[in-house]
Order: sequence, then C-alpha cells, then structure tokens
Amino acid sequence: MFKKVIYNTSSQLIAKLVSASITLLVTILIGRNLGEAGFGDFTKIFVFIGYFYTFSDFGLNAIYVKITKTPQEQISNLKVLLGTRLVLTTFLAALAILISQFLPYNHDLLVGFSPLVKTGIILTSLTIITQGLLTTANAFFQKNLRYDLSALSVIFGYLVVLIATIIASVTQKGLLAYTAAYIYGGITFVLAAYLFIYKKVGKIILPHFSLQRSFELIKNAWPIGTALILNLIYFRIDIFILSSSRSSAEVGIYGLAYQFFEASLAVPIFFANTLYPVLTNSYHQNLGIFKKEVRFWLKILLAVSIALAIFLFVIANFIPLIYEGRFGGSVAALQILALGMPFFFISALLWHLLILYNRQKFLILIYGSGAAFNLIANLIFIPVYGYLAAAIITVFSEALVLLLLVVCLLKFNKS
Repeated sequence: MFKKVIYNTSSQLIAKLVSASITLLVTILIGRNLGEAGFGDFTKIFVFIGYFYTFSDFGLNAIYVKITKTPQEQISNLKVLLGTRLVLTTFLAALAILISQFLPYNHDLLVGFSPLVKTGIILTSLTIITQGLLTTANAFFQKNLRYDLSALSVIFGYLVVLIATIIASVTQKGLLAYTAAYIYGGITFVLAAYLFIYKKVGKIILPHFSLQRSFELIKNAWPIGTALILNLIYFRIDIFILSSSRSSAEVGIYGLAYQFFEASLAVPIFFANTLYPVLTNSYHQNLGIFKKEVRFWLKILLAVSIALAIFLFVIANFIPLIYEGRFGGSVAALQILALGMPFFFISALLWHLLILYNRQKFLILIYGSGAAFNLIANLIFIPVYGYLAAAIITVFSEALVLLLLVVCLLKFNKS
C-alpha cells in the first residue's frame, strides 16, 4: 500500500511540478508584459471560470470510485459518468457566458469586470467542458491507481499552454491570447487522457446518456458536490470582493501570491486522492488496520505541510526579484497564506473519511459554516484592509473547517 500511495502521489507531484513550473513561467511572461493590472484581469477571468470547474466536478468521481467494483462496471459506469459530465459542463459553459454579462464594472474607477475581461470569460468557457472531460478520465485513473497516465496528460497539456503563451508574448497579442493558450492546453489534456484509456482498455470510451443512472450518480454525490461548491465559495470569494472594491493592480498582487499557494495545495489533494481508494478497501476489510493507516498518513501529511509552509515563506521573498521589482505586496500575502498550509493538508484527508463513513451530508454543514464565516469576514475587512485581510481570512476559514471536521469525526467514532 505504501509503495502504491507514494508512486501515485509522486506521479501527481511530478505532473504538478511541471505544471507549476510552466505556470510560473506563464505568470512571469504575463506579469512582465501586462503588469499588475493586466495580471489582475487575467486572475479575474480564471477565478470566475474556476467556480464552474468545481460545479462540473460535483463529487461525482468520489461516487464512481465508491460504487465501482468490477472491471465491467468500470467501463459501464465511466460511460455514464462521461455522458453526465458532458451534459453538465455544456450547460455550465453556457451559464458562465450568461452570468458574465451581468458582472459589475465601474468605468470611472476601473473597478470590476471590464468588457475585455468579459470577452476573456466567453473564450475560456470552453475550458469548462475540457476540464470536465479530464476530470472524468481522472476517475478511471484514480480507481485503477494509474495517476501516472493522468500526469502525462497534464504534462502534455501544459507544454501546449507554455508554447502558446510564448507565442502570445513574442507577438504581443495581449490578454485574450494568453487566455486562449489554456483552451489549446485543455483540448490537449482531453485527447491525451482518453488516448491512454483507450490503450489500457482496448476500446474508445463514448458517453452513455442515461437519465436514471445519471440521477443515481447525482443523488449520491450532491452532498459532496454541495460541500465542494461551498468550499470554493469561501476559498475564492475574496477575489470577487477585491475586484468590486479595490483596483485591478491589487487583485493582481493577491492573485500572484495565490498562484504559488494554490500550486502547493495540490500536494494534500494528491495525497488524499491516492489514499481514498486504498483506505476504502482497508475500511471494508479490517477496521483496526484502517485506523492505523489513517493515523500514519495524518502524521506524514502534517510533517509535509510544515516543510512546505517553511518553503513558501522563504520563496516569497524572491517574488520581486523574479518580476523585475513588481508584485512586492505579494510577499506578505504569500507568507500569511503559507501559515494555513497544515490546516489544508489535514482537512483534505478528513473530509474523505466522512465520505467513507457515509456521513457526507455533514460536509454541507461544515463547509457552509466556513463559507458563511469567510463571506461575512471578507465583506467587512477587504474594503478596508485589502488583500492582506483576504489572506488572513483564508487561513482562519480553513482552521474553522478543520476544527468542525475533527469534531464531527470524533462524534461519529464515539457513537
């Protein structure tokens, strides 16, 4: 088990290392060419679109892994999952375009979502569909503990993103060309992932549209999906409040710090994704071994989180050097965010345990509480204190979520 977990987590980490390195190069190119305000507009586009990525996830993968037992079910359920996601993401892409047209913008203060940003949202709405298709493929890779194949798909896609970004920089095409780079990368993600699935199972995976089976998937997944949405609300609502009350330059400063922080958050997510199918098996086979495994991995996650927090705290000081003296405010923002790293690591595993215990409905209450606290605190403090308030509130929100997860799990174990 240890070897499988390490191998699959390492595969994801290698992919994330490549993607994070490319993302860093991309942010350097955008930051140097468009400045803080331009990078702020870029951040607004992808934070807005990022909400719809989570809507398309909706916890369906966790249910697929949980209910799929045999090789035959893997293919059958994957086709249903693909059909469900295709319909869902097409609807979400159309909804994103519609909502974007009503986002506020103050022409005099240059605060909010400008016409250029709204055009960027329309373009990148296509990535909602490609991200949904990639997420569906990842359900198959997760079930089979073949995250190495997922990693290769991601690497190929990000290489395309990098090439397109370099071309945009050389030709000085501007913001929309940078956003288009992610469309090309998303298409590459999908083509590579389904090619790998084809090579493994020997058949092309086509979507199966079944209202009954799709309804069953959604019925089981809705508590997880709702919790993910609430999690995202408190996780990134600060950008919308910043966009509505502060300048694009300040959004860019915070957005850059968050790029580094968000890349690091992939580590606990990868661990949890790999551990989930493994712990699912041991939970059903031997409860004593299962509890030992949970305690062991909690210690590993805590140790890694502390090391990563220290690394982020140090690396933050190099941001102005990397960006030619710009983004100096990102240093303090990233250092504050780094303090919350242990909270994010532990909670990533604990919320998977609630799913195993069939207590996923508690996730709605937990993340709903976190979202309410985060929203109220951000509305009060961001207009006054700006991006530093956003960073501090993010850390406190995750600490609250972790506390509620621990209380819920302790209560379940006692009962």
